[in-house]
Amino acid sequence: MVQEVVLLDGDARHSESADKITNKRDAMKIYYPSSEHPQSVELSHDDIKCLEPESLLSSPIMNFYIMYLQQPMSSISIPKGKCHIFNTYFFSKLEALISKVDKASYFLKLRRWWKGIDIFRKAYILFPVHADTHWSLVIICMPSKEDQSGLIILHLDSLKFHRSRHIFSVVERFLKEEWTYLNKNGSLEECPIQEMVWKNLPRKIEKKPIAVPQQENEYDCGLFVLYYMQRFIEQAPERLHKKDLSMFGKRWFQPEEASALRTKIQSVLLQLFHEAKPNNNTPEQQTTGPSLVEAKSKNNLMEPTVPEQPVEGSSAKLASPNHLDGSSIQPTSFEHPLECS
Repeated sequence: MVQEVVLLDGDARHSESADKITNKRDAMKIYYPSSEHPQSVELSHDDIKCLEPESLLSSPIMNFYIMYLQQPMSSISIPKGKCHIFNTYFFSKLEALISKVDKASYFLKLRRWWKGIDIFRKAYILFPVHADTHWSLVIICMPSKEDQSGLIILHLDSLKFHRSRHIFSVVERFLKEEWTYLNKNGSLEECPIQEMVWKNLPRKIEKKPIAVPQQENEYDCGLFVLYYMQRFIEQAPERLHKKDLSMFGKRWFQPEEASALRTKIQSVLLQLFHEAKPNNNTPEQQTTGPSLVEAKSKNNLMEPTVPEQPVEGSSAKLASPNHLDGSSIQPTSFEHPLECS
């Protein structure tokens, strides 16, 4: 039996009003930590959908939490200058170097990603790897000036799905190209690591796939990468030595701890959208397009991050200078890596 439903005028107006509020909320975009930040991440309500149960994380969400971890109010305390974090698009740029005919020219453009940063003076370089709808993590460990051992590249994978050998090859090429560039151009005021290690750096790079807690489903890989980052930043020594690799292992943490990040990140983002303030600097955008707001939290939890192309379906846009193939693109908010400060 089908019943006819009759809306009174008051009900109709209430329904239309509710729809407008819902549409306005869905169209709202926030910038984390702010629109002025050079690495600002643009996020919409659509981006939060990938935090629903059994969903794969997108690049905007990955980059948001990477930035979130570095904020003053975060539970993570990262010593200034200790590490450098590239965004989710960095590895694909490194990978593209292999197929370029004019590798030298491409590498010069690629160096914009770490402009002003001496990567060999950092203790750690971190960045996610995305391929075949799966996330894993690379950590480059630099030796101290007193250490005669070489660099160590770590690969952490919650499904052992990515080919570590290929990833090591890409990262090793990146380090050798930068080493060659610095030596050829005399860009070093002083040797960033032990002199003999530096002179023989191409032969002093060790690669290690790391045994880590594994995900128990097919969709939490992004959460595990973020939790690997978080735990490593919390626990890593000032400089990592081979003996310190014992910090990892299958029992490093319980898998449920990584999976629990889904609700935590969702909660943080919903709070940001709730507390977001309209950006009065863009009145034309507010009237003709999506509502653009500043992600200013009451407890100062924010400061931005962003991706360059959505990974698993997202509306976030990035700001980056010139495209690496020479063409120009709209700037993307994760052109430069994240600085742990």
